[in-house]
Amino acid sequence: MLKKFFLLRIWRRIYLERLGEPLIYNLISLFYLFFGNFEKKIDYDLVPRQPYAFGLKEAFRRVSLQKLNVKKILILEFGVASGTGLFNLQSIADRLSKIYNLDYEVIGFDTGKGMPKALDYRDHPEKYKVGDFPPLKLSEKNLPKKTKIFYGDIKNTVHLIKNELIENSVVGFISIDVDYYSSTISCLESLKFESFSYLPSTIIYFDDVNNPDHNEFCGQLLAIREFNKANQFRKISKMTQLRNWRYFKNALWLDQMYFLHVLDHKNRDPKNTEGSNPRIIGNPYL
Repeated sequence: MLKKFFLLRIWRRIYLERLGEPLIYNLISLFYLFFGNFEKKIDYDLVPRQPYAFGLKEAFRRVSLQKLNVKKILILEFGVASGTGLFNLQSIADRLSKIYNLDYEVIGFDTGKGMPKALDYRDHPEKYKVGDFPPLKLSEKNLPKKTKIFYGDIKNTVHLIKNELIENSVVGFISIDVDYYSSTISCLESLKFESFSYLPSTIIYFDDVNNPDHNEFCGQLLAIREFNKANQFRKISKMTQLRNWRYFKNALWLDQMYFLHVLDHKNRDPKNTEGSNPRIIGNPYL
C-alpha cells in the first residue's frame, strides 16, 4: 500500500481533490489522521479507496439506525482483477464490524481471465480490450478471512449470491467495475432477489461512469437506464446532494455513488408508521 503513495496519479488526485479545498478542512484532517477514530477518518477521506470506505460505513450505519433485524452484511464486488479491492473491502468491513457488532462477508465475481470479448459498440470497445485486468497472482488460497470469489462468466455465477443470503443477512454494498455494458447487465441480476435480501436503499458504487465520454447510450450508464425502465420496484438512482454533505467536495468518486432503492421493501410500507408519535417542529415566532 505504501508504494501507491509514490505514484504520480495519486499525487495528481491529491492536488485535484484536496489542495483546492478549504485550508481548515485539510488541517482538521491531519489531526484526525493521527488521532481520529476510524469513522472520522472515513468522513475526512483518509481511508484508502474512499468510495468503498464511505459505502461500507453507510451500509453498517443504516442497518443500525433503521433497527433492521440483520446480523450479517454481504459485500459484493463485481470485477475483481488482481484483488486489491477485495482486500480493501475486507479490511474496512472488519473494522466496522467491531464498531457496529455486525458480521460481514465479502464476495467477489470475476472471469478469472481478464476482460472477455466485447459484444458491440455498447461495450465501449474503444476503451477496453480482451485480456485487460487479469487476476495475476490472486487465487482462492490467498484471500483474506471472510472473503470468497466466484470465477467464471458472471451471468452464470451471479445466482450463487442466493446461497449466501442466509437468515438475517442482507446485501449492503455492491461495487460494479466490469467496464462493459453486457457484463454490467449480468451484474444487475443481483438486484432482483426478494426485497428482504437488501437494505431499503442499498449502496452501489459504479466505477465506469466517471469519464467525460461515458454516456447513457453505452456502458454502465446504458445498463442502469435499461434496468430502471424494466423494473417497477427496483430503481437505481444517483445519491442526491451527496457532494453537499461531504467535507471534501472535489472528490471524483462522489459522482460514482448510487442507491438501489428497493421500493417493495417492508420498511417502505406506510403501515409501519401507524400509531407512532408524530414529529413536531416548533415556531420560534409564536
